[in-house]
Amino acid sequence: MDPKAGGGGEEEDCVDSAAPGRAAGELSVEEAQDPFLVSIHIIADPGESQPLQEAIDKVLAWIHPDLPLFRVSERRACRRRRKAPKGAQPALAVVLFLQEEYGEEQILQLHRTLQRPPWRHHHTERVQGRFLPYLPCSQDFFTLAPGTPLWAIRPVHYGKEIVRFTIYCSHDNYADSQRFYELILRRTPSQRKTDFCIFPVFSNLDVDIQFSLKRLPCDQSPIPTDSSVLEFRVRDIGELVPLLPNPCSPISEGRWQTEDHDGNKILLQVWAHLSVCLSRNKWVTLPETI
Repeated sequence: MDPKAGGGGEEEDCVDSAAPGRAAGELSVEEAQDPFLVSIHIIADPGESQPLQEAIDKVLAWIHPDLPLFRVSERRACRRRRKAPKGAQPALAVVLFLQEEYGEEQILQLHRTLQRPPWRHHHTERVQGRFLPYLPCSQDFFTLAPGTPLWAIRPVHYGKEIVRFTIYCSHDNYADSQRFYELILRRTPSQRKTDFCIFPVFSNLDVDIQFSLKRLPCDQSPIPTDSSVLEFRVRDIGELVPLLPNPCSPISEGRWQTEDHDGNKILLQVWAHLSVCLSRNKWVTLPETI
């Protein structure tokens, strides 16, 4: 992996807790206050779901002890994987911003956790400047299994702690991707640069949840994470489907699947159906067809 992969230096300043962007349409109270507006499903090989779920929960507990933003399920059989082409960048990443005031040891302790199985080092990016005196001028990225998101940790010098979902976009599709996710999220970015933008998802006194897009250089291509899929809660699927750039079809009751401009599979969970499921204390399981 190219040590410059992902261009990690320019968005380092965008870590403050931002006010929500203006909505693309009027948001309901549920949408505006929903911490799970964006979540990630991970599909593990047989027998691997429990250790992967436990590893994710342990890391997220550093931000909040009750933050189920990830669900791991299993496929019926192991999948043969193709070798990623040279210069390829996994399209999905999760970055955790931890309070600097907690001290050197706590941040380094989490960094050490990500260096132990089932976590594995994926690549290191050079960054501009130095995060903290005890951190190197680089950013380590880790992963749990092939086809799952990259993970990284960074300190927050001020503001709240942050969970940030990031999609790496191809250079040519970045503008189209930004419009696509504005449509899905029904809001505009609160911070925007020529190659990076941040959408506010949820905010309370303890934590911010964000969704961001990062434009890759011309010589790099994002590779969809074939064992992970982003899910977004939407209010009106009938209004949304005709506006999407790619076909959108139902895969289960209340859940639809489509793709963004770079081929990342996206699940859309309809709010009305979700309310019925929650009232019955029932979660809809993820089909293996993704």
